[in-house]
Amino acid sequence: MTDHHVIVLGAGAAGLAATAALTRAENVRVTLVAHTGETPSIRMHITGVAFGPTLPHTIHAPLPAVPLLDDTAVHIDAAARTVTLSSGTLLRYDTLLIATGSHPRALDPHTPGVGHPAVVQRVTTLHSLDDAEKIRERLQHAGTPTRVAIYGGGFTGAEVASSLRDRGHHVALISRARIPGQSAFGPTLAARIAATHRARITSFPGRTIAALHPREDSVGIILDDTTLLSADLLIVALGTDPTGPSPFTRGVDVDDRHRARIAHIYAAGAAATHHDHHLGTWHIDHWADAAAQGAHAAAALLHDHTGQPDPGPYRPRSAYGALIHGTAITGIGYTPTAEERSLPGPDLVIEHTLHGALVGVVAVDAVTAAYQRAERLHGVLT
Repeated sequence: MTDHHVIVLGAGAAGLAATAALTRAENVRVTLVAHTGETPSIRMHITGVAFGPTLPHTIHAPLPAVPLLDDTAVHIDAAARTVTLSSGTLLRYDTLLIATGSHPRALDPHTPGVGHPAVVQRVTTLHSLDDAEKIRERLQHAGTPTRVAIYGGGFTGAEVASSLRDRGHHVALISRARIPGQSAFGPTLAARIAATHRARITSFPGRTIAALHPREDSVGIILDDTTLLSADLLIVALGTDPTGPSPFTRGVDVDDRHRARIAHIYAAGAAATHHDHHLGTWHIDHWADAAAQGAHAAAALLHDHTGQPDPGPYRPRSAYGALIHGTAITGIGYTPTAEERSLPGPDLVIEHTLHGALVGVVAVDAVTAAYQRAERLHGVLT
């Protein structure tokens, strides 16, 4: 019997989880394609590389025993079922699983000064291991305390601000929203985090960066209200967007079983934008959920093409955590909803609902309580 050839694009959480699940199936042959020059790493640990004692090689991701191509996919021909790689190599597939992740949103390219070489050296994102090593090197070179500006107050921006402040650096947090992080934490928790920011670091809520200009030993940052800041380093944390090879450069729209609108193509993780009857249109970009999506997409693929059991619709149930200004935040499931309810009791536990159904739980310094409430997700999310 001829093996069913599956190509998995992307060696992040979703791609690695999908590959691991596919290799356990009989009569399935898997080829894993990573980005050129990429060292597959566990991205959830890169903050430890950037700001802490974590050594880069300790977060390299274990690789499955399948052919691994270090050659970025640049184009998919769905009619011919081929993938063109950056080297010009043409691969043929029976089924394709796209798990190419996301890319960080950059500063507006029209911002005055953004392209100046001296400015570029002091501006970075925190999305990859390379970014983390760049930040680590810059902080070590500048010495302590370092002046760091962060642009964006969501999940990454809040964690970065807290980590830097805890290590004695001077932190300025610039956020476009008056209460940043609502799409990540929900309104109640975002307001609490914003208040903590105001008490512990220099905050500029409701502000945007209007211009940048080089200085001899720093970067000058001009806000839209003419406030002028100086920083040794500017970290841009404006969120992410799905990415992929053409014609999926903006990611892949999928149904509740990770199927794309084009036959024989699936997607998972940050590259996937979901459309289902339960949550509507949604997208999650964190490691645990990406891994869960990858495994689920593999199960759906095997059901469709090899007759294995149907995994059913995908529902986000994975957990994520953050430590922000000494407060441990635990989230489970889908939490960026405005429909929320704080539960009575000594702990701050917030249930997130959508159309009356429980879809996520967030808790502050109450991990056990979060998981106890999240047990209901398995009964509700069906």
